[in-house]
Amino acid sequence: MRKLLILFVVLQSFISSYGQIRDLATMAVGKIVYNSILYDDDNKLFGYLYIYEKNVTERSKTMEYVMLDKNLNKVSNAEFENVTFKSVSNEYYDCTLMGDYIILNKYYYYVNGFNGATRILLTSFQIINLKNNAVSNDYTYENGSFKNLDADFETMKADYKGQPVKYGVSCFNNDNLKGFFITEDQKKDYYLEKDLRFFDENKELLWTYNYNENATKKDFNTFRFLASKKNTLYLTVSHWKTNSLSGLKIQNYYIVALNLKTGDEIFKYQIEQRSDPYGHSITAREFDDKIYITGRYYLNNALSTADNYYLGFYRLILDKNGNELEKTYLPWGQLSELIDINANGKVEKNFKLNPTRYFIFKDGSISILTEKYKIGYASVSVTDFVLFNFDDKFSPKTANIIEKNKSYFSSDFLFYQYIKDDTGVVFFYTDMLKNADENGAKSILGINTIINGELKEEKIPLYVKKKFFIQPYPAKEGYIMLREYNEKNEYNQIRLEKLNY
Repeated sequence: MRKLLILFVVLQSFISSYGQIRDLATMAVGKIVYNSILYDDDNKLFGYLYIYEKNVTERSKTMEYVMLDKNLNKVSNAEFENVTFKSVSNEYYDCTLMGDYIILNKYYYYVNGFNGATRILLTSFQIINLKNNAVSNDYTYENGSFKNLDADFETMKADYKGQPVKYGVSCFNNDNLKGFFITEDQKKDYYLEKDLRFFDENKELLWTYNYNENATKKDFNTFRFLASKKNTLYLTVSHWKTNSLSGLKIQNYYIVALNLKTGDEIFKYQIEQRSDPYGHSITAREFDDKIYITGRYYLNNALSTADNYYLGFYRLILDKNGNELEKTYLPWGQLSELIDINANGKVEKNFKLNPTRYFIFKDGSISILTEKYKIGYASVSVTDFVLFNFDDKFSPKTANIIEKNKSYFSSDFLFYQYIKDDTGVVFFYTDMLKNADENGAKSILGINTIINGELKEEKIPLYVKKKFFIQPYPAKEGYIMLREYNEKNEYNQIRLEKLNY
């Protein structure tokens, strides 16, 4: 995998060792089948969860979960049994910390023997009780309520294969409310998906938001989660309509704010309609009863081409009632004083800029990390990052070029974390070198910090040791976690390293 980095040996003065090391290979018996990072109700990193699998039989398998805190101390673990079913596989795909409980999301699927296609049968979840280390059986959501999964070994696939509606369970946790969102999946019949439901942590229905009540095949709404903060949930709602000239198209696009405790609509802001000249991508964060929205804007008509489709960046600010406080557009030409870029967004040798992340800070200032990319005959190539920094008025402030080698992947970006009470951010990337340097380094770990619009750039050499790999992971504020492993040699260690900024 592209993100598996080669063995980490020396970090010199860039990262100072924290010293805490945990050996995953000896922490439990079996192979690791799932691992994830847990965040608390303030969206701060809380710890790490690992699921091991062993003693697999036709009808069951023994599992063990291991919970580490943010300092890699082992705080909880227990074995539990999972039921298996004939011709059906399952995998964990998400987990959420909910007070003294961890919600483990799972899906069951089968693989088509003719074409190899995977088809999901149903989703479920288990609950880890951190107070007594007990792990529940599977819960599913069906017919308006939660129930224990009670499926037959022989008929599991047959019972769920033909069901037209699949329900998705998403967990939610902040300092005001904990619970479960239920969404419908009607495959391509989106017009049949009617509502969003929210259940509290006791699995009791709190509210239902009907976003698609009077839908038809030619006129319906869809929604996506956008952001949440305190007592407000933000969605984007798209209104689709079919006509004889243009076919099925989005006619109207809204940002909707809901009261998290009641489901009542606080506001519905129309960000665009079909007749508008621009379309918008959306990233949002809320600070001090204002929602800051940013992204790219693009031509919203049939005359757009690959060369003139994306036009630049924009920022929108709404108050808590959905009133527009500001809407600012910055075409590529207004960035030409910072970097060499033309009116169509080209920078050099036909490379254009693809936004990788939008960082929105507490004071309303924004930094946008982009990556130079070019679409070839059969591949996409990316090179340097270009970081744009804007002040709290969304005026261009600086642009930084972060040099790296060309690669043929969608992005070299890894992950990021906000720091210093949302006034700064640190982000990470990898850069594969064409040839080893004089010390044998094969790749670079990039560590970049933005504080008050100022970039601090650090590049750490990573060194070769045959058959061993290292993978960076997010950690608590001011740290990075490194996993160094070779599973065939039963070597699998993690450790925290402190960042200097």
